[in-house]
Amino acid sequence: SQICVACQNGRVDQALSLGFLLCWIAGDLTNFIGCYLTNQLPVQIVTAIFYVNMDIIMISQFVYYKLKNQKMAKCKIFQ
Repeated sequence: SQICVACQNGRVDQALSLGFLLCWIAGDLTNFIGCYLTNQLPVQIVTAIFYVNMDIIMISQFVYYKLKNQKMAKCKIFQ
């Protein structure tokens, strides 16, 4: 849901900080590693993988819109 809203308004780089996203993915990665090492149920491992993938998508979105918005700001300065 948040991913779709961020795509629509293009302001994900102003709504979240990169530090927050990195802490978020670190938590989800440690969750996945813990699930894997302790031989949790497959559904728990799949859920952990899903969350890591969503984090990667959100970080990719953050970087994309950050670069896009910086480029647009530079274009406005030179006009």
